[in-house]
Amino acid sequence: MSYWRLPCLLACTAISFASPAFASQFTNSCTAPQFPSAIPTNIDSLCGVAGTPGSSEAGQNEVKNNFCATAPAKPITIADLVTLQQKVQQNKSINFGNTSDHPLSGKPGPAKNRAPLTALGEGNEVVLQGYVLIARQEGPESVNCGNAVPKVPASYDIHISLVSSPNGQVECSGVVAEMIPHYRPAAWDEATVEAVATAHLPVRVTGQLFFDSSHTPCVSGVPVRNDPSRASVWEIHPIYKFEVCTEGACESGSGWVPLEQWKAK
Repeated sequence: MSYWRLPCLLACTAISFASPAFASQFTNSCTAPQFPSAIPTNIDSLCGVAGTPGSSEAGQNEVKNNFCATAPAKPITIADLVTLQQKVQQNKSINFGNTSDHPLSGKPGPAKNRAPLTALGEGNEVVLQGYVLIARQEGPESVNCGNAVPKVPASYDIHISLVSSPNGQVECSGVVAEMIPHYRPAAWDEATVEAVATAHLPVRVTGQLFFDSSHTPCVSGVPVRNDPSRASVWEIHPIYKFEVCTEGACESGSGWVPLEQWKAK
C-alpha cells in the first residue's frame, strides 16, 4: 500500500473514462451487498473485484472488495485487533509482510490461504468507535487496477488511521480503515475525513474485518520500512458506513449522523 496526495486540477475534468482492455463490472456475490451508496462510481465499470488480472494479490483483492460480510455488525476495539494480530503471529502457517521486510513472519504476503484468517473472523461485519488521527488519499494499487484507471482521487482508496482518544496518539497506536472507491458516496473524501479529525469528534466505522497480509504492523512502536504505521494489520476494509457523533451521549448510541449528513451541515 502506498499513499499519496493526488492533486486534481481543472484538467481532471477532461479525463476520458474509457474502459481498460481487461475491464469488468464490479459485482459482489451476495444478493444484497452493503454498498455505502446506491449510486455506482466510474471505477465500478472499469475494474472488477480482483483488481489487476494476474496480480499476486488478486485473491486478497477479492476479499478487500467484499461488501457481503457476515452480519450483524459486532462491536470491536483497537485492543481486540491487536489481540488478533498476536494470534496471527502465533500461527506460523499464516504469511504476511512486504517482500523486502517481514520481521514477524517467515514468509511475506499476500496470504493465499485465507482459511486460518476466516477462522479468526475475517469476513465478519464489525463496528469500531474511535477518533480519526489522519486521512490520506492513496494512489494506484493492484486492487484498483493500478494505472489502468483514471488517475483521480475517485479511483483510489482513502486510508484512515483510527485511534482510541482524540489527544496524544500516534499512528503506531492505531488501526486502519479503508474507504474504497467502489460505490463510494461523493461526500466521502480526504478533506471531509480530515475535517472530522480536526474537530476531534468520535466516529463509528462499520465494515468488513480484513487482514492486510501484504504488510506488517509497527514493531516496538516503530513502523516497518515500506509499511504504513499501525498497531495491527487487521483492518475495517471496506467501510460500509461511516458515522460522526456531534452531540448527545455517543456511548449510549445517540447523536450519530452519517458522514455525508455531517458534511452537509
